[in-house]
Amino acid sequence: MKRAFLFVCTMTAVFPTGPILAQSDAPPPSVTVATASLEDLQKQDQFVGRVVADQSVDLQARVEGILEEVNFSEGGTVAKGDVLFRIEERKYAAGVESAQAALKSAQASAQSDKAALDRQQALFDKGDIPQAVLDTAVATYAEGQADVDEAQAALKIAQIDLDYTEITSPIDGRIGLSAVDAGNLVNSDTGVLATVTSVDPILVSFYVSEPVLLRERRKGRITQGDTKLTTDITLADGGAYPTPGKVIFVDDSVNQDTDTIELRASFANPDGVLIPGQFVTVALSGSEDSKVLTVPRNAVQFDNQGYFVFSVDDKSSVHRRNIEIGNQNATRTQVISGLAEGDRVVVQGLQKIHDGLVVKAVDSQG
Repeated sequence: MKRAFLFVCTMTAVFPTGPILAQSDAPPPSVTVATASLEDLQKQDQFVGRVVADQSVDLQARVEGILEEVNFSEGGTVAKGDVLFRIEERKYAAGVESAQAALKSAQASAQSDKAALDRQQALFDKGDIPQAVLDTAVATYAEGQADVDEAQAALKIAQIDLDYTEITSPIDGRIGLSAVDAGNLVNSDTGVLATVTSVDPILVSFYVSEPVLLRERRKGRITQGDTKLTTDITLADGGAYPTPGKVIFVDDSVNQDTDTIELRASFANPDGVLIPGQFVTVALSGSEDSKVLTVPRNAVQFDNQGYFVFSVDDKSSVHRRNIEIGNQNATRTQVISGLAEGDRVVVQGLQKIHDGLVVKAVDSQG
């Protein structure tokens, strides 16, 4: 007898006891936004500059003699016309006196020749002397006048030599070390006695690349007759120089080895803070219209449609905004079109948003 076995399977259905959360109830994602604002991007163009004197004069002896006086403090300031060196003048003063005496003698001879000429002219008019005698008197008087002119020229030369015994400063500025001490014999072969350099105003020389030069020319900031570029400089200790400078010189050729061109800016320097040879950092700024609309550089994205940003409106909705960009620096990008000042753009959280999404916007400044 066969036995049959019956297996009974039971199934238990488990149903959830709590409500199912709808995806639409999830909180909006948080993103960080920044405001499109006007910035002066030109000030971010920075170059290494060197301070140079607007004028530099090497003082040299022009006559020979013993150096009697050195009338300045080395490294100090001097004014135009200050007597800085004095050479023994007795020899040259005597030369002036001798030339003055020679001039008086020549003038006396010329006066005598003039009187003789007048007498001969009167006799000739009466027919008492021939033409040849009158001609001789005229020639003698002319020679006397030439002697007077020669004596006057010799006196001027003697006076110039005497004046050269005082070596004066031709400019206002700062003077360096004296190469010769008092008591030494100096002459035109001695070389430079000292150097005076102007300090106010003073120049800063720096070099810009050819693309920067072309950009400024296209914007009209560098023209044939004028420049509208201004500069700010930072000193070696990181401090900012308080007064801006104005570009007054643009070289007429590009250095073929470096593809750069020299510019020079003039700075007021009343306190003598800037000295020739000093290195500074030059920030190039433009004219009064140099401020441009910018956004943080990390807000700008690029795809097959071009550059774009995500903006957030006053209802916290995200919108894609296609933009045209201009100049950039390390932190900001110029926006030529596509945005307006005050628009908020997403700078963090870009990977979790899309066009039309509602978000929770957090100000980056906060």
